[in-house]
Amino acid sequence: MCDVTSKIETVLKKKAAFLVAETNKGTNCFRLLNGNREGFPGLVVEQYEKTLVMQVFSGECELSEPQLLKIAEALMQQTGACSVYKKVFVTDRSHQAATEDYYSEKPFLGTPATEKMVCQERGLKYEIQPYAGYSTGLFLDQRENRAHLAELAQHKKVLNLFSYTCAFSVACARHQAVTTSVDLSKKYLEWGKRNFELNALPVQDHRFVAQDCFEFLERAKKKQNLFDLVIVDPPSFSRSKEVGVFSIKKDLAHLLELASAVVSPQGHLFFSSNFSEWNQEKFREISQKILTALGKWKWKSIPALPQDTANGRIPLSYWIATKL
Repeated sequence: MCDVTSKIETVLKKKAAFLVAETNKGTNCFRLLNGNREGFPGLVVEQYEKTLVMQVFSGECELSEPQLLKIAEALMQQTGACSVYKKVFVTDRSHQAATEDYYSEKPFLGTPATEKMVCQERGLKYEIQPYAGYSTGLFLDQRENRAHLAELAQHKKVLNLFSYTCAFSVACARHQAVTTSVDLSKKYLEWGKRNFELNALPVQDHRFVAQDCFEFLERAKKKQNLFDLVIVDPPSFSRSKEVGVFSIKKDLAHLLELASAVVSPQGHLFFSSNFSEWNQEKFREISQKILTALGKWKWKSIPALPQDTANGRIPLSYWIATKL
């Protein structure tokens, strides 16, 4: 590998204008390295204020431990970060459980970060947990989608399915939307409530439902409970004792059938996926075929991926459609 420090300097110099622009908008969490795009195959590094999270994808990343350490040192020097956490992922995580290493407060480099920290995105505050399993609590590749959907949601009734830590709900609630967040995990919904509280958004004005999303949709459909905006951001694959195995490839048609049924006339349906076998074009083609059989829809223009997360190892695919 060529001199790591100079390589990191080059990458960050190219992103400098973007990072300054986002900082001025009230953002302090970014993706610094994005795998192949910057010449680091199988390596993604994200910054959350003073903490860096290094994601190493086994089978793709051929960097040795000393090389990763040099990258961490260079990034700390360039960004002023205090700690770096390293997480190693296998290619197929459908059978990989997060071991205690993913929850260890001991960093790969630097001083230990606090278990919970508060980061900002476009002026909104979100709780981040840098060593709480696979994810930190905020998916940075959805930054532009959160801003776009928040504008669509103004004074509207919003349903956020697979809501995780409710970041979409927070963005919409800031624009005076009334939100319903549905997730199987009570733990993540409690995290979501804390995100509401961080932004002085009254939790009691919004619903948080710990339930299987399919069950919720079945009931909402039966009661004809409609929403002006339905947000669907499911995992590619999940397994739980309560509902068994979920696969976006297997369950997409059924999920779209149920979700489309609770969208009000002239309402919007947003759907996103990071399933590795589908790019943007294929995902929309498959979805459009399913939706066309269910009714009349108009496909809306979508925001581009954030500059720092575009062209990643598994680019996010997403679309927005309006019910006619």
